[in-house]
Amino acid sequence: MLKRLYRHIFATRAAQAALLGATLVPATLAAGAALAETRAEPYPAWPEPVIQETLSVDEAKAIVAERTKPQTEWKGPTSGPRAPEGSFTLAYVSPDQSYTPHVLWGKGVEEGAKALGWNVMTFNGQGTVSGTLSAMQQALAANPAAIITPADANALQKPIKDAIARHIPVIGIHATAFPGPSPELGLYHNIVSNPAEIGQAEAAYVIAMSDGKGQNIHMVDNSYAIARFKAKATTTPIANCSGCKMLETINMPLGDASARMNAAVSGLLARYGDSWWMTTCCDGYYTNVAAALRAAGASTDKIKLVGADAPPSAYDMIRKGGFEVASVPEPSSLFGYMAVDAVVRAMAGEEPAKFVQPVFLIVKDNVDSEGGKDNEFVPSNNFACHYVNIWKGTDTACN
Repeated sequence: MLKRLYRHIFATRAAQAALLGATLVPATLAAGAALAETRAEPYPAWPEPVIQETLSVDEAKAIVAERTKPQTEWKGPTSGPRAPEGSFTLAYVSPDQSYTPHVLWGKGVEEGAKALGWNVMTFNGQGTVSGTLSAMQQALAANPAAIITPADANALQKPIKDAIARHIPVIGIHATAFPGPSPELGLYHNIVSNPAEIGQAEAAYVIAMSDGKGQNIHMVDNSYAIARFKAKATTTPIANCSGCKMLETINMPLGDASARMNAAVSGLLARYGDSWWMTTCCDGYYTNVAAALRAAGASTDKIKLVGADAPPSAYDMIRKGGFEVASVPEPSSLFGYMAVDAVVRAMAGEEPAKFVQPVFLIVKDNVDSEGGKDNEFVPSNNFACHYVNIWKGTDTACN
């Protein structure tokens, strides 16, 4: 999910950023100022996602069956404004180009823009708050048609307000917790999976695969609102499952995971034995959890990890039969196309399409499907064709 949850690296690299600032990844420049009718002010926020508080075993099994199926059906928009003619430049402000999802989302933006004959300038914040702020300032100086960023919008309020004042819409990818416009943070649109569905999928897997008898531990970094929300969405159905048991919720800052995990896992084994499930907001914990479990001689048959975000390490562990058995990935290039679509709609003064891609659950049986061979989630619904049809007013068959 959410690199935003890995901001612990910012503090340790702040000094470096102060010296280096933001790095501009070269790209072709083009006239890119927003059209006169472009709307940068966000529309009203969408309703907050609703958490499903109870799940029967049968309901859980049905959810797992649905979430593990190939996503061949296009459930996104089929109509919308045509993209304006002309050459436009978009700015993609990445907080850290060493993080795979940020790179993949950026490539999706580039692919979508290329289909329109547009250009993309990529700015790299180098993994620090100060670097990302500098990158945003450089993006504004380039006067793009729009800014797209997966950086935490809370930390970018000054440049976001400056962009809106100049009629430059700001589109977030994982820039805040919930999908849709964020008037509070100045985001014309925020593209992210439904966190209630992510938690539901994790809970459903535990309940279904344990036949309603799972004993679960949840690991979370409570300093992030999105992590707290996902924790509630995951743990509530498990706690309300009559044959299941929520053993404990562990609040551990992601930045402390490598230093604290061995002791934390040893304590869990001492308190609860060697047979339990673990769920989490983010797979960033699990490399350390798995290493600690292996060191303690735990069995992959008895302890099973269910995660979210699905970086390459999660795909690898699931594929090889390690401790992690399931994860909810975020789409890669699709999010970039969704961002370009939001820009097209902003240029026409229209609100963003009310579409959130359904979550997908990777397990060993489907780990190589839907883009999994490349360790990323790319729905097989031919989304690029559907978006290009909208933007160009064409009627190409997207089968």
